[in-house]
Parts: sequence; C-alpha cells; structure tokens
Amino acid sequence: MHIPPRSPSVRSFYGGSLVPVLIVVAALALSTAIFFLFTKKKMQSQKEAATPATETSTAKTAAETASTAAASATPPPVVKPSSPPKPAPPEFAFARPLDLGRQLVRSLTTGDFATAGKLAAATDAAQSESAAKLFKELAAMGYKPAPEDQVELLGLVENRTRIALPFVMPGSQETVRIQLDLERDEKMGWKVAKATLPKAMSSAIAALPVTPTPAAAPTPGKSGAPPPPATSPTKPLFTVEDGTDALAFASDFVRHLLKHDFAAARAFVDDAKVPVERLVGLCIVFEEGQYSLNPSKPLIVTIANPEVSWVIAQVQSESLQTTTEFGVELKRADTAQPWKIVGLNLSDILGSFAKSAAKMGVPYTPIVKNPKGGESLALYFEYDRAELHPRALKQLEVIAALMKADPSKKLRIAGHTDEKGRDDYNIQLSRGRAEAVKKQLAVLGVPAAQVETSGLGKAQPLSPNKKSDGTDDPEGRSHNRRAEIYLDF
Repeated sequence: MHIPPRSPSVRSFYGGSLVPVLIVVAALALSTAIFFLFTKKKMQSQKEAATPATETSTAKTAAETASTAAASATPPPVVKPSSPPKPAPPEFAFARPLDLGRQLVRSLTTGDFATAGKLAAATDAAQSESAAKLFKELAAMGYKPAPEDQVELLGLVENRTRIALPFVMPGSQETVRIQLDLERDEKMGWKVAKATLPKAMSSAIAALPVTPTPAAAPTPGKSGAPPPPATSPTKPLFTVEDGTDALAFASDFVRHLLKHDFAAARAFVDDAKVPVERLVGLCIVFEEGQYSLNPSKPLIVTIANPEVSWVIAQVQSESLQTTTEFGVELKRADTAQPWKIVGLNLSDILGSFAKSAAKMGVPYTPIVKNPKGGESLALYFEYDRAELHPRALKQLEVIAALMKADPSKKLRIAGHTDEKGRDDYNIQLSRGRAEAVKKQLAVLGVPAAQVETSGLGKAQPLSPNKKSDGTDDPEGRSHNRRAEIYLDF
C-alpha cells in the first residue's frame, strides 16, 4: 500500500518547528509557579502587616475626633505667672551736684514747692511733704531764692559734696545760705543727704508739725502672740547750723577774704596765733591776683576731728593764669566752743603769686619775714628810685581802708635799699621810699598822725646781694629795694 508523503506544513508542526511552542508553554507554567510560591506569599505578608497600621490610624482618627470635640468645649481659664513689676523710671537725674541745686532753685522761684520738696527729700514720700511745707514757710517769711547761677559748690567733707543755696533775706539785700550735703545715688545721680539752715531760718523748722516718735513695742499678752516689729524714727532731713561745722566755718572765712573784707575775716582768726600782717597780705594777694575759688574743687576737709580741723582752699586766677591753694587750720577748746583759725599756710599761694608776678615784670609777694622777726607787708621799688610802683598803689588801697576804719590804729614804715652805693646815700634813699608810702596813704585819707617812718639803708637785707662765688646777684638785690609796713593792730 502506498502512503503519500507529508505536506510541508504538517511536517513543520510535528517536526522541529514544535519545540519553540513547547518552550513558551513551559515558561508560562514556570511563571505561574513562581507567582504562587513567592509573590502571593509576599502580598499576603504585606496585607497582614498593614492591618495593625490601619487599626492605629483608626485609633488616631478617633483620638483626633475626641480632641476636636474637647476643643469645641469652653476651655478653663489659663493663669499666667505674674512677672515682677518694672522699676519706675527716676523722676530726677543729675550728673553734677550743682545741677540738683539749680533745679531746686528754679522750682522755688516758680513757687513749685511740691517739686522742691521731692528734690530735697530725694522723692521720699515720708519727707517730701514736710520739705515742701518748710519751703513754703520760708517764702511766707519773705525769703526769696537768689538767681540759680549763684548756687555755690562749697567743698568736700567725708564722702559728701556740699553746695549752698543763697536766699535774700526779707527787707534787705543780704543773703543767707542753705547748705546741702549731697551723696551719689544710683537712680538720681545725686541726692540730698542732709540740709542745714542758718539760724535766721530756724523758726521755719519750728513751724513744721512734729513727727511722733513710734511707741515702744508692747510685751506679748497671755495669748503669747509676738509683738509687732518696732520701727525707728525717721532721721530729720533739715537741721539748724550750730557753729560746729568746720567746712561751713572755713567757707565763710574764705568768702570774706575773696571779697577783700578784712574786718569780717579777722573775726574768724585768733590774733595771738595769726599775725594781722599775714591776713592783710592774703587780702592783698586776692585783690591783686583777682583770685576766686576753684569751681570744681573749692574746699576740701583733710582732717576733721572734734577739736582740730584742716581745710585746703583751692583758688584760681584768670589774670595770672594759675591755680594754687592755701591751708587753713582750725581749733577750739572743746565742742561747745566756736572754731578759730589758728594757722594759715600760704607758702603755695605766695610762691605761685610771686612766680606769676615776676613773669609780668612786677614785684612779687606782699608778705615777707622780717630779718628782726615776725612778718610784714612789703612794697618794692626799682633800682635807685623812690617812686611807688603801680602794683604798690593797689596794696596801699587795702591798707588805707583798714586804717580809716579805726583811727586808733597806727603803722610803721621802714625803707630799705640794696648794698650798692654809699651808706649815707642809701639811708637817704630808704627814707625817701618810706615817705613816698606815707604820702600815698595820706592821699588815700590816712591821717599823718597814724603813720611813722624810718630809713634803714642796706642794714637789713632780705636776700643776699651777691652769689656764693662773690659775683653780683641782681635778683637778690631786687628783694632788698623795699619798704616794709608793720601794722600796730
């Protein structure tokens, strides 16, 4: 039997062309197996892991819903912790002591006694009202504050700075001063620690209501309750001067000197300890040099004991362009006695004055130590001349005023020369110098009977006429050409 041959398509299906088909089918089967073995298992694990997260999210949603509901209800009031109160800014602030004094004068001038009371009491309510009443009482008594530019810095005592407020007394042009002791303050810069009134104003303090002194604390009762704490009385801000303050005493003395008021200044001095020539000489120095107190450092108390005090007065001269000082020594027998000035250390001021005057080509210090002892006032002359120097005329004006105030006073004038020239010529020249002084005093109103003159020639030199090597000493000889005045006071 004959079997016909296979067609190409059938051969291809049953032959080598069937292999690729089988490979594709095998790959699909393998993929399905891998899916069931691995991928499905992984998906199942992720589903199981997602279930707690969903539960957590659900719980969170529920918590948020509850929180929203709670927030919609009325919240309880929130109490914030109280912060400490901020300190109130200071009412006043002063960079310098004089600023406080001038502001106080301005308030008094305008009649603003309330502000003046606060300034005086450093805004202390316990004393501000009392201070305001005192100032109001002074105004009612007729006291008026002087212009604010007359507020004066007196000096330093211990750790305080003292200023003075001038007041014009009722019915006159005389002034009195309220003295304020100031101390530094963190808030105000400067504040009043103590105010001292002159005795003329003492009735103003007496008119103030008396602040009762707190009673002693009661003893505990049967209940055993502790007594209330005892309080101490407030220290009075205002006091009346009693003459025991060394700085105030020295300040008044120096003020009289600066005004060239010899008679008033002399009342402060112990004549047995301070030669009157020294006091007059100091007045002349102040007059000639036009000195005034140093505004920044006027008086300084260096020693402050109950019975002995030392005060340094610092002065300045614009005409001489110099600043210098002199010392004032005060003593008293006991604290019940008034002070007296028993010493004036003038070495610094006289040396400064002499140096400055020498630069101007004029004679120097008006006070000299006499070779025979004591001190005298000196007027200087040019070489071989008996005419008074213009500077000497100013000195004689001060002396003449003292002589005319008391006709019983007398003075002696001794003329001197250097060693050049014959002895008889020098005697005559020295007498001429003494007579020139007497004539000028007569021109100034001093009677001739109050003045005695003499000529001593070269007999009493103040300085050597020659240097140590024997050569001429022109400066030394200029010291010897003089007339000395001795005051018989």
